[in-house]
Amino acid sequence: MTIPLHPPVRVHPFTGLVIDVDTWATAHDYHRRQQQLHLLTLHGSGIGYGLDVLPTDPPSDTLIVEAGVAIDALGNVIVVPERQRVTISDGDATSYIVLDYVESIPAASEVKDTRARVVEDFRLRVLQALPEAPALELARVVRSDTSAAIVAAANPWEPKANEVDCRFRIRLTQRGPRPLSVGLVVHGDGADLAGHLAGFQYFLRELEREGVRAATVRASDGNIPSTDLVYLTGPAETALPAALTKRVAERVSKGGWIFADACGPGTQMVQSLTTALKGSHETAARAESLVLTSHYVFGTPPAGAFPTKEIIWAEKALISPRDYGCAWAGRRGDQVFQRDLIRSALEFATNVAFGVLHEVDPR
Repeated sequence: MTIPLHPPVRVHPFTGLVIDVDTWATAHDYHRRQQQLHLLTLHGSGIGYGLDVLPTDPPSDTLIVEAGVAIDALGNVIVVPERQRVTISDGDATSYIVLDYVESIPAASEVKDTRARVVEDFRLRVLQALPEAPALELARVVRSDTSAAIVAAANPWEPKANEVDCRFRIRLTQRGPRPLSVGLVVHGDGADLAGHLAGFQYFLRELEREGVRAATVRASDGNIPSTDLVYLTGPAETALPAALTKRVAERVSKGGWIFADACGPGTQMVQSLTTALKGSHETAARAESLVLTSHYVFGTPPAGAFPTKEIIWAEKALISPRDYGCAWAGRRGDQVFQRDLIRSALEFATNVAFGVLHEVDPR
């Protein structure tokens, strides 16, 4: 990407200045140029938000392009405000779904004088050759048979014919902090969980370092906050009240994620949640896959303070008997953990947050 550089020119106001077409254009072109330079030098070009390319349900020769925002190689902001559809018709060829910045005249019904307005619009195209900049590639599909439906790639890193290939999408690498609301629910005496809750603060600090701005809501009176992620903890040897487990299940049903992390060697807390948060094998497998690969890559969940205990997965929930809170704090009682265990536990918790962000803010 080459950024054309030249000294900016802005309007210098004085009494009696005539605001003609040229002066007006100079004033506004200055600000537009500054915005383009800012975007290209500090963020680059690529997809900033959304614009996922998905098959239809049921699959067909049409693909769905979700709403989103991108910046092209000239620093133009491209806004796709609504879901779009494109049809892939050519067989035995590679089709490229491409997004362009275009300008158009608004409809006469929208403004009184269409000469004084320009719509900064978008154009979606399907090409049979690689697009040239400033166009952005959103996805590509290799067709082997026009009668075959286009589906999601079974292996996103090696798509086959008639599968959506998103490997060549360019995403923006620098962006502002991503907001995430985190509810803290503590069952039992918080004084007995002091070390564990200190670990929770280290987890929040880790999120800040990874570009996540976590707004924490401390629950009271056994309520479950309406946050993106709920971190639920308590003594492992104490079962949760039925009313609390019911509220947890209700929060999941409304779209919230639950990270239940028992403190200590018992199993009662985990057992009381397992029934309340049960789901199908498919939904549990999806939650596990999302968390294990959302930011860092894990083959299996890492060790916590109790590495031999197995994590239980459910729809939008993980129930941990491994006591990650104490692992984040670096110790449990007189037991001091090694750095690699602490580091992997914090990275796993970060993955939980990014898995939630993938669904609530899929940048």
